[in-house]
Amino acid sequence: MKLSTLTSAMFGAAFAASAAVADGFPERPINLIAPFNAGGGTDLLLRGLAPHFAEAIGSDVFVSNMAGGSGTVAASALQGQRPDGYQMAYMSVTVSTIQPQIKNVPYGVDSWTPICSVAASPTMLFVTADSPFQSMEDVVSAVKAEPGKYVYGSSGPGAITHLTMVSAFAGLGIIDDMKHLPFQGSGPAIKELTAGNIQFFGDTEILMKRGDFRPLVVFNSERVEGFPDVPTATEVGIAAPLNELYLWGGLFAPAGLEPDVTAKLEAACEGAVASDGFQEFAANSGTVINYRGAEEFDAFFRAQYESNAALIEAAGL
Repeated sequence: MKLSTLTSAMFGAAFAASAAVADGFPERPINLIAPFNAGGGTDLLLRGLAPHFAEAIGSDVFVSNMAGGSGTVAASALQGQRPDGYQMAYMSVTVSTIQPQIKNVPYGVDSWTPICSVAASPTMLFVTADSPFQSMEDVVSAVKAEPGKYVYGSSGPGAITHLTMVSAFAGLGIIDDMKHLPFQGSGPAIKELTAGNIQFFGDTEILMKRGDFRPLVVFNSERVEGFPDVPTATEVGIAAPLNELYLWGGLFAPAGLEPDVTAKLEAACEGAVASDGFQEFAANSGTVINYRGAEEFDAFFRAQYESNAALIEAAGL
């Protein structure tokens, strides 16, 4: 057999095998990993999406939590898995584009097969409803009067919650007079906020609505519909590039996933996001849907990876 014929035969066999795998996919349950503890914004969104994804893909889908390292524990574990489509993670902007640029982790921009983006919500800084702080002006005055007294929480260094706090307090010139207490996820941080052990926290509207909280500022280009009285970061004196911050996220599989399997997962994600059930969940939770298919999401993710280097520098990370 000539080399060219042999090569063609091998390619044909590989293609047939790939098609067979895709035709039978999925044959077992799919695991969607939330890289933070239960109860946080990422966990809540993923659990809202999972049943509709299961219906669209025609298979059982379950959500598992793997917290630690501001999301890098789950991402590091996922990048070493077989790229067969049965293991995916819902990763945010920070886990996928910021953490690998500030930490020594085994993954980077080429470690993934992006499947779809789901949401992109601006973050908000908030306090408890019974907090004495009614505005960011109140916060600045109190911190300057008693430097070192007040504590802000985060779901981990470099997480979107941390960047929200840094953007707010660095943007207003008071971050050196405050203390930072990181947690493994938003859920534990919210408990400490409610208990009064931290005074400030920042996350998206979906999480803020889970408790009795008062938002003081939103990191968006304009005021948000659900909270028309809450000023934007620009309005309270926070300048670019710290004045806008969005928590976007989507499903990622390990690099090397077969294109046909990627297409099936992408179609299921699109169907899940468009479903009446998830649309209702999004409306009730304040989730801002921002769907992108695999090819568009891949290009967006790579552009974000590059551009977020500027945010990292501005935040001093």
